[in-house]
Amino acid sequence: MPVNSAKTQTGFTLIELIIGIVIFAIALTFITSLIFPQARKSVDPIMQVRATELANTLIREITAKAYDENSQNNTRCNDDLNDDGDFDDAGESACTAIGNFGPDSSEFRSYPDSNFDDVDDYHGLQQGAGYSDAIIRNSLGEILLVNGKNLYAGFSVSVLVTYDGDMDGIADNDQSSKLILVNVTTPSGETLQFSTYRSNY
Repeated sequence: MPVNSAKTQTGFTLIELIIGIVIFAIALTFITSLIFPQARKSVDPIMQVRATELANTLIREITAKAYDENSQNNTRCNDDLNDDGDFDDAGESACTAIGNFGPDSSEFRSYPDSNFDDVDDYHGLQQGAGYSDAIIRNSLGEILLVNGKNLYAGFSVSVLVTYDGDMDGIADNDQSSKLILVNVTTPSGETLQFSTYRSNY
């Protein structure tokens, strides 16, 4: 009886290999399309936290200042000390008109001359990426550095101040409160808005 000595060969044909590679490429494309957006989204919360820290720091700095340039010592602006309906007597002064908000010509927020002294000095402040002052600074006008690197590189911040006495978020002529709006833009282009009020006290 003859013995069949031919060995049976097993393996993949060329067509099977090509089909396998195509399936692997499709699966890899599907997986990476899920992973890469998630990786980007995982960075967004970090940027949002940093933006929140920046806004809170700036808001604390602004609200720690005097309410108005015309508030002096223990006298508030718009205090009618003798109840005569005006603010033109000794010791009285009107609050700054909204058209005059912003720093005076002698006030700066850059090192070493940082000397903003009241809330509305910050009106129109713009610092960071895309602005003429491309560096976000602290209250002393210094660059915020950590290990020699700019802590807020790529971020930008802008501030608007307006009167909003009834605190409804809409500017009005009631000078008893100022609405402070702080917009922080992250390096990815997301803008977060923060706001607070400073009352005349």
